Amino acid sequence: MKKLIGISAIIILLASCKDTATQQADDAKELAARFSPIINGGWVMTDYITQLQKTKSPLASYGVLQDIVAMDINTTDYTGDSLYIQASLNNHEGDGFMVYFRRGHSDNTLLTSLPDYKNSINTFELGYEVNGIDTVLVLYHYGAGNKLIDKRSFTQALPSSEDGEPSALQRIVNQTLFAGNYTATNEQGIVADVSFTADGLLQGFEGSNTFYIFTDFMTEEEGYKIDEICFDERTKNQQPFVFTISGDTTRLYAAKENEERTRLEKGALKYTLIRK
Repeated sequence: MKKLIGISAIIILLASCKDTATQQADDAKELAARFSPIINGGWVMTDYITQLQKTKSPLASYGVLQDIVAMDINTTDYTGDSLYIQASLNNHEGDGFMVYFRRGHSDNTLLTSLPDYKNSINTFELGYEVNGIDTVLVLYHYGAGNKLIDKRSFTQALPSSEDGEPSALQRIVNQTLFAGNYTATNEQGIVADVSFTADGLLQGFEGSNTFYIFTDFMTEEEGYKIDEICFDERTKNQQPFVFTISGDTTRLYAAKENEERTRLEKGALKYTLIRK
């Protein structure tokens, strides 16, 4: 009799475990279905975008690029109840973490594996907030007692990850500073119509097809920290320029090293671009 009771208890326990696992799997599927269309895409730290819009200078805006500053989320890659997220750390190093389709502190957050390197007790959750018609991604930072320490918002720069696209941060810099149509006057006074696209393509500059704006100053020597754009970077035809933006006018100067080769300076004015 005791043996039968013991077997029955084991059967009930196994059934209970199975029901719990099934419920957890169902919950994960529901959360994945709800969150996936919201979090998919390339995301950039909102404070950086705001600063860039204000200063029109990657160098002047660089100070806010600390910790996780951009995320590339492809929700077609998830398996089970988790998804790996590629991230940019300090706009200098590649990083990444797992997000789990498990409810966090609220209905709009998910648990993550992202560590706090300064305090191992602290945790991060990934969620979203809706402000009118805009949805922002948010990293919530929790401390002891589940107290919210701070949170960081991210703006979508790319709706999805596509081969050939620049990184989300690079694209937002292109979009904010240069993307658009211009009337360009070169140093000889010749006028032409030119355009820059958010994905880094050029039109109207003879012999040049792409552009790249430098945004990472972490390892640059002090004398080489300057706002710089390069046409056809890393090709035999590359042309570096120092740039300034004031209102609708962008000026491109020759990027010139000083005689001591200790700093990069503005050389002669090469192009004056007036935004149309």
